[in-house]
Amino acid sequence: MPLPRSPIRAPHRSDARRNRAAIMRAAGEQVALGRPMPSLRQLADATGLGQATVYQHFSDRRALLLAVTREQVGVLRRAAERDADDPAAFRALLHAVLVHQVSMRPLVDELRRLPRPDQLGQVRGLLDALRVPFARSQAAGHLKGDVVLDDLPIVFTMLQAAVDSAPDPGTARRAIPVLLDGLFHARS
Repeated sequence: MPLPRSPIRAPHRSDARRNRAAIMRAAGEQVALGRPMPSLRQLADATGLGQATVYQHFSDRRALLLAVTREQVGVLRRAAERDADDPAAFRALLHAVLVHQVSMRPLVDELRRLPRPDQLGQVRGLLDALRVPFARSQAAGHLKGDVVLDDLPIVFTMLQAAVDSAPDPGTARRAIPVLLDGLFHARS
């Protein structure tokens, strides 16, 4: 006869959710400051959690990096859904993605060092988040007709070349309007 489930599990799950949220928040704060992804040990110190607790949630930095990136794509997806009725909002959304790419250079650099399948998965997630607003913007005539969604990774690569060669982030940011102007019809 199986043992009945313990009612203690529910608080443990909420503790686990709280711990994971604390780890993600600490990692996200470092990334938002333009710093490299912290080590799991640094995250344990920053959150006051034990290393074993951090490793229960993330087996390594790669797993943490992918989780942080998925969370950021989730934020983008929610922003796209919030502005779903405004086809002109896609330009601002894409602008925010490109600014994010420049300002979070250490995160982007780490993503570029991941195995190719992981990189492609992250790009696919980003494109999926942008798919609906892209289509609405193009249908409304804001985006040029010959632009396709799969052109966006090329735009990201072009901006990354500017980031890699620029002496400072401000210089790279100046490339963003140039890239956007190549995708969108002139504003009237």
